[in-house]
Amino acid sequence: MAKRYKRKTARSGLETVVNLLALLLFAVLGIGFVAALFFTHMLTPLLLALIAAAVVVAVVVVFALRFSRGPAKRTAGSVLSVVFCLVFAVGIVYARVGLDTLDRVTNPEAQTLAMSVYVRGDDTRSMDELLQHPFGMLSADQTDTQAAVKQLDAKYSVTLTPQGYPEATKLVDALNNKEIDAILVNQSHMTVLDDLEEYKNVMQSLRMVDTIQVPLQASAAPQPTTAPAIPLDQPFTVYISGSDSRSSDISTSGNSDVNIIATINPKTHQVLLVSTPRDYFIPLSFSGGVPDKLTHAGGRGIEESIKTLEMLYDIELDYYFKVNFAGFEGIIDALGGIDVYSDYDFESYISDYTYEKGVNHMDGEKALYFVRERYNLPKGDYQRGIHQMRMIEAVADKVLSPAILTQYLPFMDAVGNCFRTSIPSDFITDMVQNQLQTGGDWNIVSYYVSGSFSKEYTYSYPDWHLDVIVPDMTTVETAKQLMEQVRNGEIVTSPQS
Repeated sequence: MAKRYKRKTARSGLETVVNLLALLLFAVLGIGFVAALFFTHMLTPLLLALIAAAVVVAVVVVFALRFSRGPAKRTAGSVLSVVFCLVFAVGIVYARVGLDTLDRVTNPEAQTLAMSVYVRGDDTRSMDELLQHPFGMLSADQTDTQAAVKQLDAKYSVTLTPQGYPEATKLVDALNNKEIDAILVNQSHMTVLDDLEEYKNVMQSLRMVDTIQVPLQASAAPQPTTAPAIPLDQPFTVYISGSDSRSSDISTSGNSDVNIIATINPKTHQVLLVSTPRDYFIPLSFSGGVPDKLTHAGGRGIEESIKTLEMLYDIELDYYFKVNFAGFEGIIDALGGIDVYSDYDFESYISDYTYEKGVNHMDGEKALYFVRERYNLPKGDYQRGIHQMRMIEAVADKVLSPAILTQYLPFMDAVGNCFRTSIPSDFITDMVQNQLQTGGDWNIVSYYVSGSFSKEYTYSYPDWHLDVIVPDMTTVETAKQLMEQVRNGEIVTSPQS
């Protein structure tokens, strides 16, 4: 009898200790949850106080139930403590992941160029074998090429002696004619070849063997830095750039396929999106007044795209927001797909996807080809700009919906990998806090500048007629007026249907 009593007493004492430890963990998680929300700096003081009060009430209720005499109440207390522990733990993880992602996307990285080694599609040799044979390069890119060669020499313990060619077309011709066995070239030059009728499908006939990231040279555009925060009640502009770089590294410079200027007025909750076609035939910041395609500015760094657009619209762009197409699919897939409206039934020229007039549900890959398509659209590059702006709106709608809670972690991981912005993190958290405090919907208006299609010699490729869009300056002036109206607090509507 005495032994049974001792065992019962010991068991009861052990249960008490376990319960106390469990309740202590519960209380610590509750405190940690409130602290994690506090350090995000996104919640208003009132909302944070309400959440803290709710956590205190939950802790008191659970403690009261656990130390009550009724077994049913103690069981209910145990169940509630487990549930609240899970809620607090998930909340802490979400807050921590959000802060880490915000830190990643708002810290500018040194820009790089992707120098890639290409061979003919039927050439199956490895890099070790290729390095014993002649390499081709662009004579104009000697600085970048030498930086890549130096890395290759160190990586493979060889000494390369590349042969120079004056332009990308002659470089590819020499490769296809078997004058050389491989080429080492900036990826942005290869994407330009898609604009030449004779080379539209050249990338399909080549195989990329290796890619070397080299620093963007000091003689090129300056490296981006974090801009100072603008007062929260003042309008600001953001350049949204979509790079066509085939590298998954967001710091890699590439020709800019997406060129959207967002003018945002926090007071009026007005957002104006102005799309400029990639083929707009305008002087670039470094071309000395000679016109070129806008997209070619991005190959020298995002700062050159910014300067070029500032010249075109006679404005100052406060921040940039860069997304890499190589990571775009991951964003959409992490959101579980998105719904986007199409004005037309069309088949993708560059893929096997088809799109119907009306709302289309798309996964990442289908969405990527949707925003890249231009050849099979009645309005060509203009319609592509419309698609890009609609994609931005669709992503924003999905992110602001309750559905984001179930996709939060994969979404944040994808965002951290393919987004970079010069918007200060404090400014972003203040904007979120202000939105939570004031509420209200945002009015998003889209507009695109247009022109006439033509074939012209360009600064980057003076010996070739490239497809360009000669600007209709009346649409540029309209865009300027719309931007000014938004900055002045006026509510605008798009003149375009």
